[in-house]
Amino acid sequence: MTNAPAGAGDRYAAYRPMLDLIGKSEGTDKGDSYNETLNYGAYTGGDVDLVSMTLDQIDALQTKMLANRKNKLKSPALGRYQIIRTTLRTMRQQLGLTGREKFDADMQDRLACYLLGQRGIDKWLAGRLKLDTLIGNLAMEWASLPKPNGKEHYEGQNAGVSVSMVKAALAEGRQAPCPKPAEGR
Repeated sequence: MTNAPAGAGDRYAAYRPMLDLIGKSEGTDKGDSYNETLNYGAYTGGDVDLVSMTLDQIDALQTKMLANRKNKLKSPALGRYQIIRTTLRTMRQQLGLTGREKFDADMQDRLACYLLGQRGIDKWLAGRLKLDTLIGNLAMEWASLPKPNGKEHYEGQNAGVSVSMVKAALAEGRQAPCPKPAEGR
């Protein structure tokens, strides 16, 4: 399920197939996508309009999720890409974000592309990183993605897609126009 337009007007075109696969593997595209919280609202009291919230408000919501005694996973993952609080805080600092920015679809795509960049997608696109290394790196970022051997990186987490699906998404992205590196977005 594609949630944003792909093609020449999509600044994330090279990453879009992977973004869509992550949305599928994380299970967010079967629900509220960019507005999805861990366990479909179980730790937030129901649906939340994440895309209208600022990054500061998202941080406060994630803190609330972590404090919820029912949250046995001890995770504040939210948004289409299920970004956790420590990761979001680190990215805010690295990207110079103030906290007043909206956690809208474009921001979530931007942050996920940044994470893809941190895990080596731009090096792979440039031919400087082996495919299996990239796939292993991505599995460390998103528990729903498999390692090159098809197993999960984190014990107790199940990969939501197959290795062949990851390879297909990466190959499709490689056909898109070369982007600016995601690491600097």
